[in-house]
Amino acid sequence: MTNTYSCELTKKLTLTFILENIEYRKKCLFLQEIISMSKENEIWRHALAAFFDTPASSFSQAFSKN
Repeated sequence: MTNTYSCELTKKLTLTFILENIEYRKKCLFLQEIISMSKENEIWRHALAAFFDTPASSFSQAFSKN
């Protein structure tokens, strides 16, 4: 017996995977852009160094919009 929701669930999972993949690619492109800018500008180089030297938990609190 097949679950009647399996097709719908498969579509949702596929859509979620595709959206996450698109979001990941956007983040990669943004990071590549920042890295290329850091080659020309020292401020971006320091910002990248600070970003990669900061633990994830303190980074999210330090740059919170609230």
